[in-house]
Amino acid sequence: MPTDTLSAPAPAGSFALRLVGWSVALFGLFRLPWMAFHVLLPATQLQAAAGAALLGPSTLPIEATLACSGADALALCVAAIAAYPVPWRKRAAGIALGTTAIVALNTVRIGTLGRAVASPRLFQLLHVYIWPFVLTLAIAGVVYGWMRIADRPSRRAPARPPTAAPMVSVRFAVAAAVGLLLFTLASPLYLQSARVLAVAALVARAAAALLRGLGVDAIAGAGLLTTPRGAFLVTQECIATPLIPVYLAAVLVYARPWWRAAVWIAAAVPLFIALGIARLLVVAVPASIQQSSFFIHAFSQLLVAAGMVCAIALWRYGARPRTYVRMVAAVGLAVAFVWLAGAPYTGAIVWFRALAYEDPQGALRFLPAFQFGLFLALWIAAFVPSGWRRFLCGAALLAALQVCISGGVQLLFAYAGVAPLVRDIRAWALVGPALIIATVINVAPARR
Repeated sequence: MPTDTLSAPAPAGSFALRLVGWSVALFGLFRLPWMAFHVLLPATQLQAAAGAALLGPSTLPIEATLACSGADALALCVAAIAAYPVPWRKRAAGIALGTTAIVALNTVRIGTLGRAVASPRLFQLLHVYIWPFVLTLAIAGVVYGWMRIADRPSRRAPARPPTAAPMVSVRFAVAAAVGLLLFTLASPLYLQSARVLAVAALVARAAAALLRGLGVDAIAGAGLLTTPRGAFLVTQECIATPLIPVYLAAVLVYARPWWRAAVWIAAAVPLFIALGIARLLVVAVPASIQQSSFFIHAFSQLLVAAGMVCAIALWRYGARPRTYVRMVAAVGLAVAFVWLAGAPYTGAIVWFRALAYEDPQGALRFLPAFQFGLFLALWIAAFVPSGWRRFLCGAALLAALQVCISGGVQLLFAYAGVAPLVRDIRAWALVGPALIIATVINVAPARR
């Protein structure tokens, strides 16, 4: 009888043994006194500061201790990935993805608990029931999703010209996600930096000089840009755009050799200063102070959306004249939808007539129309061949999600006093349509 099956444990049993070993090792490592007080506790305090920056300060004094570190969830997630029998290159990517996801989720957890501490019932509900369930579900989702990706057989892609090479890779997505997380966690540093404020004042003076060249009576002093339509305070937040970590991730992933990457990194400073100046030049275009303020605040959001549409079209069809026509048509249709149908669409989505929460920049009110316009533009730019049935399914899913989020934000603010930050609203405005398209494309069966 064959005996080769007895020479090694079954794959499932082997994975289980490795999982137990990695779990015990990581749980023990995280409970070492040096690790606890020199690594986990400072990391927890940094997450608490980031959570307060994201969701606002705690309503009552609360201390972030080792119990808030999320170390157990992180150990379990990393152990499952490290034990899985795939090459270590894939495991390292999975560990980076899992660590980023758990740390980000735990940061939000600490922030929400800080905001809910004034309500004992809500705090108990979140701390004991909701967040443990969410963390467990997140671990399962991250590990299962990574395993599905890691198990895909590597197939050689058909030869294609260099201009049609994929513009977005897994390495870039991971690098951008890690960069955005670090950018968010470090926000208390640069949002209170005097040097960054000095750069913001320089941007305001440069914008005033250019506006005077365009015939607009503008002056700037101490970071205040003054025009006949009103005054605009240019602060650290005005120039600290999330485009910075995305740009650096693209440079680190795609720029070769090293000296070219160094040149592009050095170019980041003048490039983003120029972008900040261009953002302030918007005051020369709209007809009112309200429109000027809106477009200044939404400048990066609109710019990233246009970049997403152009990038997805180039990735799908390559650099050719028809692709550029498709880009223009996609952006044009999106703008037409927002301009002509944005108000009635928003009225159908936002079913709260008396809003409990309304952000001063209008990002939440702009969210439904913008997201549907971006969804339409992305579909026209790259996914029309997938079929209009998928488009309708995606549109319905997006609308349902918008109704839930719109109502959820108002209820959460009315009954718990928790409000999302404007930058989180703008981030979701960009990420939401892309996730909906990815879900519909990958879940729905392909049309034959």
